[in-house]
Amino acid sequence: MSSSDQNPAPTPASGTGGTAPPPGRPTTVSSQAIDMGAQVLQPLKPVRQMKQHACSFALYAHDMHRQLEVHHFVSRLNQDVLQCAVYDSDKPSARLIGMSIAGTTQTITFSCL
Repeated sequence: MSSSDQNPAPTPASGTGGTAPPPGRPTTVSSQAIDMGAQVLQPLKPVRQMKQHACSFALYAHDMHRQLEVHHFVSRLNQDVLQCAVYDSDKPSARLIGMSIAGTTQTITFSCL
């Protein structure tokens, strides 16, 4: 979502057939080795708490005709509050595009995407 009044340039979602890689240099072999070692050694406990997946659509504030498919990976903090990591697809190559926290009417409800 844009934080200014100007229309942002479109960013293709990873699941829509766009073949453009994200900005930056290709991952080096040493970085790949570090990632594999971290995967073995690090428990990633907060990520493993995400037990639910919900798919929905979001609209751009500056252009209500543009829709974006969003995937919420949800962990429950308690009976009244859910915490979500929001991605642009449900594929392994998905990009994190936001976070949201949802609650009941008795709790504060807000979302940022």
